Amino acid sequence: MNRILLTGATGFLGSALARHWAGAGREVHALVRPASSRRRLAGLEGAVTLHELGGAGAAEIVARVRPDALVHTACAYGRAGESPRQVFEANLSFGVELLQAVLSGPDAVTFVNTGSVLEPDVSLYALSKFQFSQWGAQLAARDPARLRFLDLRLQHMYGAGDDSSKFTTHVLQACLRNEPELKLTAGEQQRDFIHVDDVVAAYDTVLARAPTLAAHERIDVGSGSAPSIREFVETVHRLTGATTRLAFGAVPYRPNEAMLCRADTQRLRALGWSPRFDLASGLQDTLRKESLQ
Repeated sequence: MNRILLTGATGFLGSALARHWAGAGREVHALVRPASSRRRLAGLEGAVTLHELGGAGAAEIVARVRPDALVHTACAYGRAGESPRQVFEANLSFGVELLQAVLSGPDAVTFVNTGSVLEPDVSLYALSKFQFSQWGAQLAARDPARLRFLDLRLQHMYGAGDDSSKFTTHVLQACLRNEPELKLTAGEQQRDFIHVDDVVAAYDTVLARAPTLAAHERIDVGSGSAPSIREFVETVHRLTGATTRLAFGAVPYRPNEAMLCRADTQRLRALGWSPRFDLASGLQDTLRKESLQ
């Protein structure tokens, strides 16, 4: 898997994957939209080949690059005011376009999808991601000689430089700024928090072992442990030495709130992966890197 075509390369996970694979000597190509900020790709000029969507469509770019693997991290969460149609187009329509481009080409391609662990009734984001995973599975079953669809069900990733709209980043920034109060739910939800470096290592492991995998596999990516939201927030609070008042219970739970999200890491570990970070060491690494930015 030497030639990789990557979507979402200007995002948090995508840029981390691009930086890692470029540093490892892989041939990395990235699909980018003309209006996307390239700040996370600074320093990778010449190491990553960018292909702008707009003039050229996804099918044309896939045909030009002829990737061994297409790694799909692009998505729309709906947190930035996107309309339902925009969420649908980013999470389902664009993905199906990529799958069709792969199936129309001459080469067998491993498609690594970034799936969601959320139930489809939680949000439009979760619904569209769930539906795309089904599309990928069905198309791989129809034509396994051309398409291997590996659906990585990503848990709650965190790390330095992540988007401020993410819950984990919001908590880190509030404590680092010593904000007077942080309003939270009761915090009983259990979440599998995984450091971005461990996520990158998981994707790398899956790509390395892809030739041995089935035409369709669903693989959980997480730490395998599930501390409560309250434990996560209190750990950040302690490590930062913040005086911020933690107002647990000030925010109601969302409708259809998932109370337990924990990865089954048995399959990923069988492929040779294991996490480097537990919650405390991962947060310490994140805070150290945040201080350097």
